[in-house]
Amino acid sequence: MGKYNFTAERDDYLTPSEIVEYILDTHGLELFDCDVCCSQDNIPAKMRYRKDGLFLNSGNKISDSNGLQGTWFPVNWCNPPFPLCKEFIKKAAEEQKKGHTTYMLIPARTETKYWHDYILDGGRAANPNVDVEFLRKGVCFVNPDTGENMPVFKNSLAIVIFKGANNG
Repeated sequence: MGKYNFTAERDDYLTPSEIVEYILDTHGLELFDCDVCCSQDNIPAKMRYRKDGLFLNSGNKISDSNGLQGTWFPVNWCNPPFPLCKEFIKKAAEEQKKGHTTYMLIPARTETKYWHDYILDGGRAANPNVDVEFLRKGVCFVNPDTGENMPVFKNSLAIVIFKGANNG
């Protein structure tokens, strides 16, 4: 397998720990209230939305809603399946209006309508309520089955923060 040979065979690769640690350290957080889109418990969070419901750290299921259906919490993490970016970005913008902050790791697809509608201020300028940090190098996502790093995802990625009223 080559260094730049990433091919997505699934939509639930895990976020590399160094990205999560960087965000937590940079923003003075110990953990997130909720990982709103996960398949495994690899993000430090009090709760997790999976496809089949909302779960506490203890493993107890507290709702049948998934991350796109349920209400989010004051401080959230989201590394969505990239084919569902638009839906999760729209949800993050809706939750921001409720005062919730969401930290997202998404492809930097600045040409898309959803990027202009939700991340930029109507597509003409930076949105003062959204911070964007472009990552400089490719990212090796983690295979949830083996724990091994995948080949480099070389497309541009960004950390996007939808800043809620009292957070971010």
